[in-house]
Amino acid sequence: MSDAAMGFLHVGMKVHDIERATRCYAALFGIAWEPVREYQLSHITLESDLAPSRTLVTHGKTAQGVEIEMVQVLEGKVADDLVLHGREGVSHIAFTVGNLDTAIGEATERGLRLVSEYRSEQVDFAFFAGDDLGGVLAQLVHFKQPRHEDAVPPGYRAKDGGRS
Repeated sequence: MSDAAMGFLHVGMKVHDIERATRCYAALFGIAWEPVREYQLSHITLESDLAPSRTLVTHGKTAQGVEIEMVQVLEGKVADDLVLHGREGVSHIAFTVGNLDTAIGEATERGLRLVSEYRSEQVDFAFFAGDDLGGVLAQLVHFKQPRHEDAVPPGYRAKDGGRS
């Protein structure tokens, strides 16, 4: 892709029990996790259809700064299901882009298939599938506002019932 602002963001995983999985990764690999948050998306598409979902999400970083995202689905179906079919595992690799519309155009021109898209005031993202992606999805993310480790995106709600 020609977008000079593109950069590695994270490796995404779908898990069945986010609390258990984050405890394991913290104990074994020293990953520091953000608080788990509930994320309810009502305007996300999956395979061109509206696909509301409710998930638990957290991000963690290794000592070297490599970010991992963990997602536990509470309701609905998410893009990760397209490659994992209900099981746990690595589902996607995410990259930041300066302009999501341009990046979507370039990805589809190169033969990738847009499978999910979401837009909000803070962040826009799109997931792509393709035979050349090695069995995972590619996620392209455009942050419209500075990303802060402790920021709570629109739609996020702390698991313990905190801010929404």
